[in-house]
Amino acid sequence: MATVSVKRSVTALATSAAALLALATPALASDVSAQAINLRTPFDCGQVWNANTRTNHNPQLSVDFQRSDANNKNVRSSAAGKVVTRRDLGNTSYGRYLVIDHGGGWQTLYAHLNSFNVSLGQSVSTGTIIGKVGSTGGSTGPHLHYEQKLNGAVQRVVLNGKAVVYYGNTSITSSTGC
Repeated sequence: MATVSVKRSVTALATSAAALLALATPALASDVSAQAINLRTPFDCGQVWNANTRTNHNPQLSVDFQRSDANNKNVRSSAAGKVVTRRDLGNTSYGRYLVIDHGGGWQTLYAHLNSFNVSLGQSVSTGTIIGKVGSTGGSTGPHLHYEQKLNGAVQRVVLNGKAVVYYGNTSITSSTGC
């Protein structure tokens, strides 16, 4: 009888530990939520981009998309939503940037744009061309600075249902609009 009681206690302890571990890993919950709205790669179908992540990036979980001929490439909306920010900070910070609200607390930010193709308040579909890659603001070369936010907090980027690798470089082929 004592053996059965010990086994039940161990099982209960393991179940409690698993529940606590699940509560302590909110990034997993946000990854699932990001997959639910299916945020897409913000570029034309078939284009290959380097997704660069690094510990000294600001904010740390943002991604810089780079390629040799990046300047003036189309930037597309990662999902349907509404343009809630369209700003030009000149030669500082993000330079020209957009924020799209996708609902459910999710927003995406697109920075260092060369130009805008959408207006403040405009509704967009997944894959709508929203701007062109540039090197505005504090940028040192043409690239797209990209963020996914949940309730205002920057999250680890998930595109096409797959998490971007942190920290380093990941080659990503866009399937948006294919």
